[in-house]
Amino acid sequence: MDAIYTQTTRLKKLRSLIERGVFAVPELQREFVWSARKACDLLDSIYRNYPIGTILIWKTHRRNEGQLRKKFHILPSFNSANEHIYFLIDGQQRLSVLWHFLRGEPSTVKNADGKAVDFGKIYFDPYSVNGTSPFSYRNRVPSELVAQLVPVVDLLSSSWRRRIGRHGRRAIKRIEDCRRCILNYQAILEYCETDVRSEVRETFIRINSLGMRISAADKAFARASRFDLRSNVREAQGLLKHGFDRVQRTTILQTMALSLGIRDVGERAIDSMITKLETQEKERTRFDRAWPKLRQALATATDFFVYDLGVPSFEFLPSEPMLVVLTLFFYHNENARPSRAVKRRLRQWFWATAVGARYTGRGYRPNILSDAAFAEKLASNAKAHASIKVSVPIHNVLRTEYGRPGPLSNAFLCLLRLNRPRYLEDGSEIPLGEISNRGNHNEKHHIFPRGLLSKYGVGPEKFNSIANICYLVARENQSVGQRAPKSYVQEVPRSARARALALHSHYIPLLKEGKGIQDRSVKRGFKVFLKERAWVLARAFEQQCGMRLFERP
Repeated sequence: MDAIYTQTTRLKKLRSLIERGVFAVPELQREFVWSARKACDLLDSIYRNYPIGTILIWKTHRRNEGQLRKKFHILPSFNSANEHIYFLIDGQQRLSVLWHFLRGEPSTVKNADGKAVDFGKIYFDPYSVNGTSPFSYRNRVPSELVAQLVPVVDLLSSSWRRRIGRHGRRAIKRIEDCRRCILNYQAILEYCETDVRSEVRETFIRINSLGMRISAADKAFARASRFDLRSNVREAQGLLKHGFDRVQRTTILQTMALSLGIRDVGERAIDSMITKLETQEKERTRFDRAWPKLRQALATATDFFVYDLGVPSFEFLPSEPMLVVLTLFFYHNENARPSRAVKRRLRQWFWATAVGARYTGRGYRPNILSDAAFAEKLASNAKAHASIKVSVPIHNVLRTEYGRPGPLSNAFLCLLRLNRPRYLEDGSEIPLGEISNRGNHNEKHHIFPRGLLSKYGVGPEKFNSIANICYLVARENQSVGQRAPKSYVQEVPRSARARALALHSHYIPLLKEGKGIQDRSVKRGFKVFLKERAWVLARAFEQQCGMRLFERP
């Protein structure tokens, strides 16, 4: 570094510098990743006059303007009339949050995870008691707190007295103190001067490795100086539908690495890819030519999950590395539609991998690499077989809870949707659009109601088992209430055929009189039913897969 020096600046002056477009975000920087909660924590530290860390700035000549990132940040654009460029190397997140407060107007931005941060919904509570933070983020303010809470953007506005509403003398004083504490807070700015870009990149990586760790993706973006890797990943995410645009950036980078022939997974694979592309012109040219096909393969793979494998959206995907493997198949298959024989192979791979949770634990690395090689072979040979060995204990079904996303629970929900579930009240099919939200518990029904089982001492680890869950829309779920299944099943259509269709569509076994759901004893009936339904589901999984998946007694 040519020179390093430090200055302190009040936040109200910092606001002026940001407005004038003095600061710029370099390509190596990550995107905005903070949540509303972290923004509240930052305000609380400033309010209490705690240190918030140094903002590190790279001061350089205009000839480095090519390092400027013109998108994927939430600060005002750099003003090209400025004589020097002040790149933010560390502190971009803090400065971005401060700007959206200091401007004094409500604003909503999306972070890199696609989550909205509404700065107009971050409040200061002048009535808070000592020892608790007066700052909070609220999507909805309870009616009793509407007159009490003050939006921070209003408190920092030039017309703040008009905006804050009516409060008592003590509350007004706390509001004034809060405004003064924030605007007069002394931020520490550390400047480093150099024209050697490699020094700046290394500084960025070292700082973030020692402090708040950057992700493998952000580290890769920082190292990629010869091509715009971040834009490539963003471009690919923008093509994905059905919620798949929320896929992790590292998943896309892993797909890139495997497509380039790097036989490894995780951060090591991504590091190897960056090294190869940064040092070998031939590999970079090869990647530039292959990228449009790989980008399209990602989009084709997501459509195949939805329309051919029965995964309605990203939140139902049993395992994210599945997207890597399926994308590699379409990449090597030139994005062509697979034949029926190949579809069977892919369906077998999908269900075996989901039910067997093959991309977790010790199987993560070897299974992904093995399946990536299988995907490449399958693209050129429809008779290629994956070396899949799955032997799942039936108790995995019994102990898997429906509310916890995971390979088996997500596969279970996909299985139910594929069976075209029917309304219990009249036997007609439930529109799939009504059961397409993974997180909506109102559409998922405990066959033996949890309230009923709780009365008999059955714990949530059993009544929340996927073996006790089926799809019902809210209107039926509420009508069942806490009645035993023996009671409400009687209301299923009188026709034996309609009753059988409705129950079969939910994989509910109707056992002999006095057994399972027809047992007068709730606790005994539940125990028998749970075991029987677990095997019904196991056989349904195996039918979808076309191979044996579960251990037999």
